[in-house]
Amino acid sequence: MGELYTGYHGTTISRGESILKNKYYFVSYKEDEWLGNGVYFFEKDINQAVDFCTKARRYEDYIILKSKIEAEICIDLDRLETMTILDKIAKKINKRYTDLTNGRYTKLTNCEILEDLYRIKPYDLVKKTFVIQKRDKIQNTNFIWVQVQMCVRNRDCIKTIEEVIRNERSYVLN
Repeated sequence: MGELYTGYHGTTISRGESILKNKYYFVSYKEDEWLGNGVYFFEKDINQAVDFCTKARRYEDYIILKSKIEAEICIDLDRLETMTILDKIAKKINKRYTDLTNGRYTKLTNCEILEDLYRIKPYDLVKKTFVIQKRDKIQNTNFIWVQVQMCVRNRDCIKTIEEVIRNERSYVLN
């Protein structure tokens, strides 16, 4: 038995209904995904998913889905050991990312590094604590606003999907 996680996924109502109907999440394959390819969740914090929908994406209508996730192999990017490995991978593969027209290096993205890590050591889930941008520290402290995001690479680890919040604000009055 693997490690258990609770994840919250915020999306549009139409996408959420499709996820619930088909009983699986769609994988995100964008080149700039900060935790690589997979299904994204906020760990344990439903309010982060609501903020994502209302502030980051500004969805008019949204749904929050809750999932139980059981992962055998978790890459925790808050651990020094893991970050050391990623640093070595980044240095090794950085030479591949050269713009041939002018010989300058292009930016190496998180996604490229994590995809290489996955090829070396396939994992079920990767997680990282991120600073929430555009938020000041809590007054008179050194506390910063953070969120823990998870990217599930192996969808078989997602054991349940349930709706927990539905916010329908756009509707037509007869």
